[in-house]
Amino acid sequence: MEFEWDPGKAAENEQKHGEPMKNPEADGIREEYEFSGGVRGKYAESFAAGSDVVVLDPDVAAEFNTRQAVNDALREQLNRKPAGDKESG
Repeated sequence: MEFEWDPGKAAENEQKHGEPMKNPEADGIREEYEFSGGVRGKYAESFAAGSDVVVLDPDVAAEFNTRQAVNDALREQLNRKPAGDKESG
């Protein structure tokens, strides 16, 4: 399957979805990259089983630079709560 970069479609996409399409040529995707034998989602189930995903609101996410920063802030908050108090926080 071959795709051709179309700046007009990219502009339509940005207007419709609020974010620009990525130019595969600018992203370093080359014709010689061969993914025809790839399996979509091959490791998705095992990854999901060991991960809890929480989506932060943009204003909250802007306050944290790394996953570690988020985890540290949450652990600090947990340490402030009285033992057995699951309601406050």
